[in-house]
Amino acid sequence: MQRVQLEVKTRDLTSKEKLNNNRLRTSGLVPAVMYGQGEPVTVMVDLKDFSKAIHTAAGTHALFSLKIGGKASLAVIKEIQRDIFTRQPIHVDFQRISEKEKIILSVPIHTKGEAKGVKEQGGILEHILRELEIRCLPEDIPANIEIDVTNLELRHGVKVSEITPPKGVEILTGGDHFVVNIVTPKIEEVAPAPAAVTAEGAAAPAAQPEVIAKGKKEEEGAIPAAAPAAGEKPAKEEKKK
Repeated sequence: MQRVQLEVKTRDLTSKEKLNNNRLRTSGLVPAVMYGQGEPVTVMVDLKDFSKAIHTAAGTHALFSLKIGGKASLAVIKEIQRDIFTRQPIHVDFQRISEKEKIILSVPIHTKGEAKGVKEQGGILEHILRELEIRCLPEDIPANIEIDVTNLELRHGVKVSEITPPKGVEILTGGDHFVVNIVTPKIEEVAPAPAAVTAEGAAAPAAQPEVIAKGKKEEEGAIPAAAPAAGEKPAKEEKKK
């Protein structure tokens, strides 16, 4: 892997002014710490130089040659803390390594080609794992691990155990984990409209059809006979002469 040259400067923690990391950041510097290969060393790096360095092909997974006062140390990035709003680096942890000792780190996974299950069968490529944990010598660290998904069909995937690592690289991530999978698109079901609810909280009854009673209509203009008062007998009909 190509090494990225980066110059760093030591920080004096006995100075109260330099303990204030916000002042460092205001002046365009990023506080950092170098671990491993001896005692930790507190350093600072120029924000512009660091941002340019991590935008190389390998990005944050690159090998760094950190120069301090003319002396270079081989290192990798273990962690970057970023501002939650600007996403600018606000602190960096470097790990110094030896060229002759294997190290454990994570590298990104890249896919190659357009899957058959997507192109011809209407599926969706689901990327489950984005990185793999590996172990190797510094000179064997790959920029990424590439997998070809061209022949991948619908409802099929690639497991970690199916990946052939580059020479000198040992994959530590569990082999049963899926890296990618071709899944069927989900179809959203439209729920039926809920029934109207009355003020009391019960569902309102369905409207009933109007029933028209059958029978003779009252003659137009006719006045119904008055009901007899209590104790009275109904009047007899007058006999026709």
